[in-house]
Amino acid sequence: MSIESELFRNYKADEIRLAGYGFLPDGDGLVYVRPLPEDGFEIVVRFDGEIRGKIMDTVAGGEYANFRIEGASGYSAGIRQKFVDLLTDIRDRCFTDRHFASPQARRVAEFIRDSLGGEPEFLWEKFPDYAAFRRKDSRKWYALIGAVERFKLDHSSEDRRKVEIINVKIDSSKVGEILSLDGYYPAFHMTKKSWVSVILDDTLPDGEIFSRIRESYDSL
Repeated sequence: MSIESELFRNYKADEIRLAGYGFLPDGDGLVYVRPLPEDGFEIVVRFDGEIRGKIMDTVAGGEYANFRIEGASGYSAGIRQKFVDLLTDIRDRCFTDRHFASPQARRVAEFIRDSLGGEPEFLWEKFPDYAAFRRKDSRKWYALIGAVERFKLDHSSEDRRKVEIINVKIDSSKVGEILSLDGYYPAFHMTKKSWVSVILDDTLPDGEIFSRIRESYDSL
């Protein structure tokens, strides 16, 4: 998978923001150029429905492609990092993630990214609505966002519309108490001894959900 595909998967461009960032019309797309005078390069980023980038050698002429080599080290690794940093900044400023449907699920994902440095990992082809969040150090899951038909959570309901949930790990001694509260359900598709499902439909305030996520993160 290319650097661009990895960074922009499930993100949607906002062309007004791209223009504000400095992208200019170019044929049937938009282009942005970031000079790297200290290296003798420039990064050229083009958007024509998809983001594509390249690094041009302004001294020797032509395209510099060595930075794309996996495991590149030394000088090439430094250039690669500058390319990644620029694309990441463009993504964060000019794109919106479309991983999740509900506004609260998107706010939760933003909290995880900004506060815990976590990005959603879509690991199951059969379950494209499910994303895991893992600690970077131990690679253990601390949260799982997915979409499930409401009646599968609330057995008194016949509502077959999907609602997004987040599974978080909690102190097993508190499970019974927490499940008595609105918005909490026995963990869907995970062990119910120490995990619960939290509905992401604004039944609960963001702050309470954020606290549960941090508790789950810290427990691993």
